[in-house]
Amino acid sequence: MNKFLLFLFTFLFLAKAQAFATDDFMLDYINKELVQQPNVNLEYDYKSTKKIPMFFRIKESLSTRNKDIYEGMKLEFVSDRNIYEKGKIIVKKGDIVEGKLKLIITSGMNGIPHSLTVGDFKIDGISENALMDEYYKQGWDRGYIVYPLKWALTFLPPTGSLTNFIKGGHAKISTRDEIVINYYPEWNK
Repeated sequence: MNKFLLFLFTFLFLAKAQAFATDDFMLDYINKELVQQPNVNLEYDYKSTKKIPMFFRIKESLSTRNKDIYEGMKLEFVSDRNIYEKGKIIVKKGDIVEGKLKLIITSGMNGIPHSLTVGDFKIDGISENALMDEYYKQGWDRGYIVYPLKWALTFLPPTGSLTNFIKGGHAKISTRDEIVINYYPEWNK
């Protein structure tokens, strides 16, 4: 009985001491740091689902095989057609639009492919808040081949693990790929 009481007392004492130390640490940390409210834009009506699709093509092909690409790289896109809002042209066919390469994910084991994410499009007269502006492209996912092969080779212990070293395919955004960005005009007011 005494061992149980000693254990209970020790457990409760340590739990309280840990909570006190954590609270004290957090208070010190919060007092030292300046806490700011995030940027909130309440002028827009984000409930609206009215959208205008905008069609672009990249000016020069982009591939993960090219070792010179990097996140934040500026890219140029060409408008594929005239884009109208209420009968007025907002983007003409052939207009150049700037964007950025936002994210590069390299391929992984078990057939996971490379992927590219493009976004941050700058279009004259259109607020960035009014665009859903990410385009995602991934390479060939070899996982559909790797996993069945892995399970088929499982009865031979080391051979199933060798499939871990099969990597996925490279991602490429070609000049033939149509990139669709949605513009929400009621968010632009």
